[in-house]
Amino acid sequence: MKHPVIFLDRDGTLIYDRPGFYLRRPEQVRLYRFTAEALRLLRRAGFKLVVVSNQSGIGRGYLGLEMLRRIHLRLKAELKERGARLDGFYFCPHHPDDACRCRKPSPFLALKAVRELGLTLKGSFVVGDKKADADLARALGVPSVHLKTGHGRSQRERYGPRLGATHRSPHLLAAARWILRRS
Repeated sequence: MKHPVIFLDRDGTLIYDRPGFYLRRPEQVRLYRFTAEALRLLRRAGFKLVVVSNQSGIGRGYLGLEMLRRIHLRLKAELKERGARLDGFYFCPHHPDDACRCRKPSPFLALKAVRELGLTLKGSFVVGDKKADADLARALGVPSVHLKTGHGRSQRERYGPRLGATHRSPHLLAAARWILRRS
């Protein structure tokens, strides 16, 4: 049986993010207060949980692939301590000017996760704090939830209705509850 998936942005969705900040070391990982609870709710409802994230800090030279691997290990460990887990990490390491095929809002990485993990888009969602997340959801033909955390407020001010998210939530736990009501 193929499971639906929640595609999650990383920074500003699962962990703290702020404008002009690039996460460069594992000790900088800080989960939002409701992250683990939200992930546990979604998993109990039968969703797989996959991070799809643009990590241009690599392309910009702020960190390397090994440091990103260590950051993701820290994130996994923090979630495990709280009884939560993710099913996969898919990221674009390129600079925004590189014109690669994997940078969100391209559906390339999400579709790769669907193939590799045996998932289905039917009943799936995208959750994030940027317009690229809502655009990814449109490209996949699934609903999106725009969060106010991270860059959420500034993105909403910048794009207004052009943001195009299906729903807005203050944080990931509220998004999880909305998704469960829709499922």
